[in-house]
Amino acid sequence: MSDTSELAVELRDATPPWLLSHLREWISGAGDKGHAYLVVSEDANEASLFAGQLAMRQLCHDPQDGLASGQCQSCKAFLQGTHGDLMLLQVPEGKTAIGIDQVREATHFLQQTALYGAAKLLLVRDADQMTLAAANSLLKTLEEPPGNALMLLSSAEAWRLPPTVRSRCQLLRLPRSEKDAALKWLGSQVGGSAANAEHLLDMAQGRAVSARLMADSESLAAKEALVASFPVLSEQRAGPPAAWSGVDLSVLLSELLVWVEGQVRGVDTDRFCHQAQSWLLLHRCVAELSSRVKRGATPGKDIVIAELFRLCRSRDHAAFADIGGRFLSSLGREGVAS
Repeated sequence: MSDTSELAVELRDATPPWLLSHLREWISGAGDKGHAYLVVSEDANEASLFAGQLAMRQLCHDPQDGLASGQCQSCKAFLQGTHGDLMLLQVPEGKTAIGIDQVREATHFLQQTALYGAAKLLLVRDADQMTLAAANSLLKTLEEPPGNALMLLSSAEAWRLPPTVRSRCQLLRLPRSEKDAALKWLGSQVGGSAANAEHLLDMAQGRAVSARLMADSESLAAKEALVASFPVLSEQRAGPPAAWSGVDLSVLLSELLVWVEGQVRGVDTDRFCHQAQSWLLLHRCVAELSSRVKRGATPGKDIVIAELFRLCRSRDHAAFADIGGRFLSSLGREGVAS
């Protein structure tokens, strides 16, 4: 069973008020009649946090005002990360995807008798990162769930899930938080100046919950160094920036994609058609590599970083169309095949 203590800390310390409002509205409106839900947000951490709050509400013995009381025996166990009827399924540390063996273990868990009497509940964090085999295995449980089973999937990229999985879940789509509300909440959480809160929100691409979690982690400095490395790539002569090795490959690819997208939007396509085409090709290359990694590919990180660096440095080359084409055709090497 996956450790849920980290989730419990997030529920206690990092839930913004608008998520609780969304939960109250949903409970009072659509209600809780299904056995499977897919929570979708632009912010993967926000989707996971909402799913966690919903899970605690569904297991609560004495809900109040549409939310979990936080005081009953079930809630106390939940917040201590020791609830026997809750299982968290997520990408294991050092892996790139949720595998079929994890889903099989979860299926066995759901078939057991509930210890607290309400339900056996499975939380699938970043459900889009299941391998196809894992998703198909979960599909069988979604189609024929045990009588007391409840499954909550969360995702920021639900379109990556097989349509058959999506169609068997009730969709709960979270709207993006307003910037003023996000900044106010973020400032109350992390302290410091308003400029500090805005910087955190910018680093998290406007995703307030991710910004809050980033402020408490050692990843902030690494991410700042990573983002700062992109605009000066043309000046980098001795090899890939050191910051690229300081983060997970998925983080590098995600941040590089965001930066390239910004460059694409900034090009005057009427005046600089060739430049726009080269940025678009670079985006396609990075996006394809990112997609394959998210589907469970396990490339050698050092090799991929070196290839990415050469690709980015070659964008202004007259033959970049050929260079990009060779990069796309070579993705099957170094363990990146789909």
